[in-house]
Amino acid sequence: MSNRRDSAHWSAGDTHRRPSPRKAQRLSSTYTVPSSAPRLHTSGSDEIARLHRQMHSAPPVPSDSSSLWQRLARHWQLSALTVVVIFAGLGAVSAVSLFRIPNLPNCRAIFWPTASASTRLQCADAYAAQGEVDSLLAAIDLIDGLPQDHPLRAEINERIEVWAEQILDLAEQTFHQGKLDQAIAIAQRIPQDTSAAQQVRTRVSRWKETWEEAEAIYEAAQAELEQKNFREAFAKATQLLSVGNDYWETTQYEALTQLISQARQDLNRLGQARRLGQRGTLEGFQEAFKLVASIDPDSPLHREAQRVLRQLGREVLDAAEAALKREDASTATQLLNLVPREAGLRAEISDFYVIIQAYELAWRDTVAGLEAGIQRLQSIGQDQPLYARAQGLMQRWQSQIEGLSKLEWARRLADPGTVSDLRAAISEADQISRTSPAWSEAERQIDRWQRQIETIEDGPILERAKGLARGGDLQALRTAIQEARRIEPGRVLYREAQDQIDQWTAQIQRQEDEPLLRQARQLANAGRYSEAVTVAARIGAGRVLYDEAQGEIQAWRRKVQGQQQLQRAYQVAQQGTVDALVEAIDLAQQIPADSSESAAAVGAANQWSWDLLRVAETEARYDLNRAIAIAQRIPPRTEAYAQAQLRLQEWQDQAP
Repeated sequence: MSNRRDSAHWSAGDTHRRPSPRKAQRLSSTYTVPSSAPRLHTSGSDEIARLHRQMHSAPPVPSDSSSLWQRLARHWQLSALTVVVIFAGLGAVSAVSLFRIPNLPNCRAIFWPTASASTRLQCADAYAAQGEVDSLLAAIDLIDGLPQDHPLRAEINERIEVWAEQILDLAEQTFHQGKLDQAIAIAQRIPQDTSAAQQVRTRVSRWKETWEEAEAIYEAAQAELEQKNFREAFAKATQLLSVGNDYWETTQYEALTQLISQARQDLNRLGQARRLGQRGTLEGFQEAFKLVASIDPDSPLHREAQRVLRQLGREVLDAAEAALKREDASTATQLLNLVPREAGLRAEISDFYVIIQAYELAWRDTVAGLEAGIQRLQSIGQDQPLYARAQGLMQRWQSQIEGLSKLEWARRLADPGTVSDLRAAISEADQISRTSPAWSEAERQIDRWQRQIETIEDGPILERAKGLARGGDLQALRTAIQEARRIEPGRVLYREAQDQIDQWTAQIQRQEDEPLLRQARQLANAGRYSEAVTVAARIGAGRVLYDEAQGEIQAWRRKVQGQQQLQRAYQVAQQGTVDALVEAIDLAQQIPADSSESAAAVGAANQWSWDLLRVAETEARYDLNRAIAIAQRIPPRTEAYAQAQLRLQEWQDQAP
């Protein structure tokens, strides 16, 4: 720091000073403020401000030296007395100073331009002891103005270096507290001719690089969060732990990790909101909007939340449109009421309210209702978002008005109910445009009138056919069928005519086939089953008695087969061998239980089983093993089977 103070600011003992700058002395040790440093009796800022005013203000300079001598000449007695008092006071003070320890100065009351070097040092120590930037700078400013050749210059320089280092340390602390600009400002206040000042540029450069690195990491993490890359965002966040700044390594790191955690929760909320919206229900949309509203504006996913909000708003409009198709204006209105202003759809929703009101008028399905609906839609201007929709509805309802007018006229034409009147009504209604909303009703009305015409035209034909069929004979029934067939397919009475034809055809077939079935049954009762089958088979498929005839034929064939099966069994049994008897029993047991030969077959099988047992008993006299083998072949469900099992037990016990 350059010494630019005037020599008049110093006491008489400090008059020798050089204008050249003080050369800074770099010291390796740290100076400790003496315990005897004077106590300051005022706040730091007030005291420092007062100090600067005194240090940088010049003492009053007499404007006219000649007038001073003239005044002294006129009042020489007073001047002499003043000089005596001054010297006496100085002497007294000097005597007291010799015999007493001097009191600490009151730094607040000192007039600095005339203060001694020791007083400055003591007060500077007191300022520096406060440990604040302003107080340290004030301490330096207080003593640095002393001359370079002052006896205490070495001690002064040592203090200045220590205090400058303390200021730099305070700047470093401020930097670690997260106050970069304030730290730089503090560092730049360090006196230029100190060792600490030489470090400022390097230190500030490092601070800025650290800060820029930390900010870049933080912004990169936020960018990853916006892309919902949570793993990458956390990896970026951990890089803050080694940037070399306490504020970024603690406060901002914790804030960022909390932000990541909150973003995860926000993403879950948005996902749940989307799922609720997909339900398309009033309750689902209500809960979805609540979830989106809970996303904090400072969240990295706030922009995503706004997109979801707009998407939900669009889905609500679609749901409201679906409600209108169901003619449910109440639900459509409730849905629109859910959309918050933040969705940015207020203009569309406002237009939609008008459309709902217009629909409610048009649903009366009258010309007056449609006209009222059109008038309501006319309030939607060209610059509004649903203007095109409104215009389309107006054109549609105008067409519907024209269609309803034509349909009403067609109804009046059809009122007399004659075929010609009904045809005229159909012709009039058919002129309604197929794209008109009134066409669906016109089409239903045309179909009713057409059915009336066909009923009027075909009714007499069907009644005449029924009258013919009442004769009941084959010729009457055939004539009735021919008459009913005049009713063509696709006409309203066609199905009824076909039902009648089916009934009359069944009567004809029954009259034709009943004699054949009766003859076949007579033959079967006489035991002539083959002949009965031949006669019944003459009833063809698709005729009314065909299923009944087929049932009889199956029964008769089973009886024929039973007879044949039993006859074959008798033939085999006549051989008289063990194998033949076993085979005969098997053939007899295959005859169905409902066969007329069933009883005979059972009796024959029992008889043959006793024959086998007798053969086995005869063989037992000579060969027990042979007897056992024969007895084992007697089938179950025969009378001799139980007795054969007893014999087997006896013979097996006797066998070697």
